[in-house]
Amino acid sequence: MNAATDSKRTLEEVSRHVEQWRSGKKRGERIPQRIWEEALVLVGTYGISRVSRTLRLSYTELENRRRRMAAAQPRPGPAEASAFVEIDTALLEQAAGAEATAAWLELERPDGLRLRIRPSHRGELLALVERFLGV
Repeated sequence: MNAATDSKRTLEEVSRHVEQWRSGKKRGERIPQRIWEEALVLVGTYGISRVSRTLRLSYTELENRRRRMAAAQPRPGPAEASAFVEIDTALLEQAAGAEATAAWLELERPDGLRLRIRPSHRGELLALVERFLGV
């Protein structure tokens, strides 16, 4: 499947492809893989319910194929999923100041990004943590 070409197709264009296939198909013939692939590309734009209704495809089968396709795609590792988070250096200096304890505070977001700091009792530390966690 050529993703660059297929992603530009509209629901109406794919609907015409499905109708052309249906008009010439033999009884009991399975839907071709290319039609499923075109439908799956549209799900991101139109939603699975609208695509299945418009193309008259099984919602359950379309959802199952979408899940299998998503499961087959490699998931980004921690290095690929990381995002840059800017931290004010003044906050770091305050956190590492004389009032800091010997203990470390390590925070981890659901996306796997970690922040390890020495805690301080100042409000700036709270602001840093809130910014890191996106609160």
